[in-house]
Amino acid sequence: MSEMIQEEASVADLPLWADTDANTRLSAVCEKHKVPLDVLTELVALQRERQHQERAHGIFMRFEEILGRMD
Repeated sequence: MSEMIQEEASVADLPLWADTDANTRLSAVCEKHKVPLDVLTELVALQRERQHQERAHGIFMRFEEILGRMD
């Protein structure tokens, strides 16, 4: 399973991704502010993946990697 498909699956239960109207609005906001939807998806997936950890070691470096794709 590719990384992007895996990330989409990890957020698929959230209303912003599960509800068609909400997802359309999210896409429009991302487009307006020039934030690729896949970048937002990856950030949310990463946060959900690590939310149970008391200390999310290395998460800031991963944030930088993800956000670096916006340039």
